[in-house]
Amino acid sequence: MTNRILILLAAIFLQSPTANAQFDDLNFKQALKLKKDFYLTEGAFTGGDRSSSDFSVSNVRIANNPAGYDRIVIDLSGNFHGNKSPLNRPPFYLVEADPANKRFIVTLYGKPKLDFSAMGAIQSSKKTKFIKEIEFTPITEQDRWTWSIHTKLQAKAEVFELTEPARIIIDLKQ
Repeated sequence: MTNRILILLAAIFLQSPTANAQFDDLNFKQALKLKKDFYLTEGAFTGGDRSSSDFSVSNVRIANNPAGYDRIVIDLSGNFHGNKSPLNRPPFYLVEADPANKRFIVTLYGKPKLDFSAMGAIQSSKKTKFIKEIEFTPITEQDRWTWSIHTKLQAKAEVFELTEPARIIIDLKQ
């Protein structure tokens, strides 16, 4: 009888919304709207608005935070008839952990335009604790932009998004 109760409780727990809220079967986590100190070393964070497709990356800011993590902030704006406009949310994005290669791969989906100083971001990354290199790649696909954050040692990431203005935040620590 006791085993049947344990099995029943386990089945209820596994089917409850809280058990499945963190990750799906493919180890994807939905990025939150605020910092929760939930870091992962494997899997991916997804977030953003799939209907926000025409956007500009207006800045990538990188700094070491006194709380013990490195922060990457991706500032975004919309494009309306060629002019910058506010976005309600960031466009759809994916931040994948690649622990075997000590990197995180960032992909922004839509019609991206790059309007920031890559060299400024790369210089800022040299002052951080965990980031070895930022590898900004040119836009090669019309519907996405992918770039990489290489870390000195295996790191873990937390990803969340903010609005007004739209930003994607990636915090790295060990």
